[in-house]
Amino acid sequence: MGLVEVPPQGAGRAQEVEREVVAVYNQHAAELLQYATSLARDGETARDAVQEVFLRFFVERRYGRIIEQPRAWLFQTLRNHLFDHLKSAAVQRETSCDTLDSIPDQRHNPELQLGRSDLARRLAGVLTPREFDCLRLRAEGLAYGEIAGILGIRSGTVGALLARVWKKAREAGGIGVPAGAVCSSPGSAQ
Repeated sequence: MGLVEVPPQGAGRAQEVEREVVAVYNQHAAELLQYATSLARDGETARDAVQEVFLRFFVERRYGRIIEQPRAWLFQTLRNHLFDHLKSAAVQRETSCDTLDSIPDQRHNPELQLGRSDLARRLAGVLTPREFDCLRLRAEGLAYGEIAGILGIRSGTVGALLARVWKKAREAGGIGVPAGAVCSSPGSAQ
């Protein structure tokens, strides 16, 4: 299934698309950068990936493609781009999963940051990669439908995965997920 490319039409259309891209950038760039940093564990790679995703978004819009859910499209494109990039980099060097919890979260104080990194380490030990991806996306504030689109699964599967996350967290020695800090309860689908 190919994209039908319609040539750009006039300066007015270009300015309209540029304003749209700037608005979408202002709305989503910070959360995309945070997500990219959590995946790449490298600020420069994360910034490059976010820049690439917005460039792709601009090109898609410039050629007239309608993107009904820009936030979900951006997250999915970013995730795919970073996974492709990390696969190629993985051939050259391996990075341990133990470094996942060392990503600085500048929005919170050091005590919360320490508690979250400990929680992330313990959760990573009991969750499957898909469950952890689902949890990470939910922690970024994405709705079940958006997560489903990004991971290529149904919304009901997202709910089931998050329910398993909660169950595993409780079974793994009473890991407590602070309310609202990491994700919402499985029954609160958006």
